[in-house]
Amino acid sequence: MKALAARPQLVIVSLIVVAIGAAVTMLSTMIAIGPGVAIVGPQTFPFCIGLLLLACGLLLLLEAVKAPWDCEATDPRTPALDLMPMAILCCGMVVNVALIKSAGFIIASTLMFAFTAKAFGARRLWLSLVIGFVLAIVTYYGFARMLDLRIGGGLIEDLF
Repeated sequence: MKALAARPQLVIVSLIVVAIGAAVTMLSTMIAIGPGVAIVGPQTFPFCIGLLLLACGLLLLLEAVKAPWDCEATDPRTPALDLMPMAILCCGMVVNVALIKSAGFIIASTLMFAFTAKAFGARRLWLSLVIGFVLAIVTYYGFARMLDLRIGGGLIEDLF
């Protein structure tokens, strides 16, 4: 129990990875499979990723509990975490999820790119929006037109 008190942040990170792995594994089993799908279907890749996350989280927890672990998180000279970039990135993901159905893939992805660029230190918002817009259009038309996959409509997608 002494190890848990010495490195609680490392134990917390490993438990978060375990929880995400368990959730991904469980949710992947709920993916609907149509008739005539081979053994390797739409559940396979997410299920494998969930198992890998679960294994990594458990190994990380074992390492955090059993042995001293020298890293940035345990170094007292390391400056405090800057949580603002993570908050900006999370806001971008929330905006994407909130807008993808109503505004469409292109607008939602453009905004998510701009939020991500801001989180990584971009100073010119307009340039991030332009680059994100171009990437979103290329991605949308690559999937929707070239591969003939329907990834939804939206304000821009319905114009063409």
